[in-house]
Amino acid sequence: MNPRYLSYLLFMVLMISGANAHAAEMLEPVAKKGQVIVIYRGPCPSGKTKAAMKKIEKIISYERKNSPVSYSSSPGNWEDGQIGAVDLHASQNAMEQAFAWQEADKKWSKMYDDVAKVCGTTIEEFHVHMLTAN
Repeated sequence: MNPRYLSYLLFMVLMISGANAHAAEMLEPVAKKGQVIVIYRGPCPSGKTKAAMKKIEKIISYERKNSPVSYSSSPGNWEDGQIGAVDLHASQNAMEQAFAWQEADKKWSKMYDDVAKVCGTTIEEFHVHMLTAN
């Protein structure tokens, strides 16, 4: 085999493996060990998703101003047309405190109900999933 071709091939392998190693160093976990990711998903007809998303954004704004427990939240649309949000809590305990506040806060509860109503459903139809990061 041509030595020049072999050195070119070796150079390419080293470049690719170096790029992959660099990418692996830059890839950060979504959550740190013990943090809890909460996923909210709910059905919503396509003609109603924009109005529902505006209501979800208002809930998140309300949470940021009023929740006694700090957490982050991002609204979004799922690939299957459902709507929802993803929250990140510092720990299981912090998530439970946030849930307790949400349940006790009448305005928050009404806002959540209003999202479901816009979609022609109830909050019982929304699915909530939790993942604790390892």
